[in-house]
Amino acid sequence: MSNLNVKIHPVVLLSILDAYERRKVEQVRVIGTLLGYVDKSGTIEISNSFVVPHKEEKGEVFFDIELAKELYDLHRKVNMNETLVGWFSTGGGEVTEYSLIIHDFYKRETAMPVHITVDPTKTGISVKGYTLTTFGVPGKTIGNMFSSIKSVDITGGYETEMIGLKACMAASGIGQPIAKQYGSEIDMILAAAKNCSDIISSIVKFIDDNILSGSGKPLGSNANNIGRELMSMVESIGPLFKDEETLNRNLNDLLMVIYLSNLCKTQLMLNEKLALVQ
Repeated sequence: MSNLNVKIHPVVLLSILDAYERRKVEQVRVIGTLLGYVDKSGTIEISNSFVVPHKEEKGEVFFDIELAKELYDLHRKVNMNETLVGWFSTGGGEVTEYSLIIHDFYKRETAMPVHITVDPTKTGISVKGYTLTTFGVPGKTIGNMFSSIKSVDITGGYETEMIGLKACMAASGIGQPIAKQYGSEIDMILAAAKNCSDIISSIVKFIDDNILSGSGKPLGSNANNIGRELMSMVESIGPLFKDEETLNRNLNDLLMVIYLSNLCKTQLMLNEKLALVQ
């Protein structure tokens, strides 16, 4: 088993599953190229993919190499940071006799490609990773075999990806409900302020129940420092959703500061004009 770490963006899995659902009736599985990058620790992060047409029959595999290279070049023009890191296959979730042939092409394109299998089942999605390992007697018979990758994790994607992913999850009834449509910007601001107020109330309740009262779950030795920092943060935030008098007083203070700053700016401009006249 390989100790290589591989992280896959959720959008990549969605793209692979979509290609699997759209395959031809007679097609057993779908294969394609995986794009991403390798960080300083050696972890491979897969952030993109595309399907490559292929055909398997009578012990032979037909793989459109030219199209695979052309699609890769087009992706590189869009995002130079993404490089070829391996390939994927769907259906069955295991390597086959054709896998070594396909893997040989990707090995010519990159030093150590990974092979990811995605198997959609009724209970979920099975994701496995493999890398090619050489075995045999040095100087004599040498062969290759696929070795399982120990860690294949589904990690959070880019911010733009997560927005679309959360929308898909909400539409499927998973996670938070779909974002409410607001009539105006002030309604959106009020809703955001109400959400902030609820979060602050939760923090204050945590401080009261677990730190100040000394009850609740056992906390670490730095619990008092955590409580002081949280309380300091809460006290630094102005009151939300109080009476109209408090809101008007805060608004008047803000207007007074703006008025005084403009007055100082005007005074400086007058002094400059008078100095030029003299």
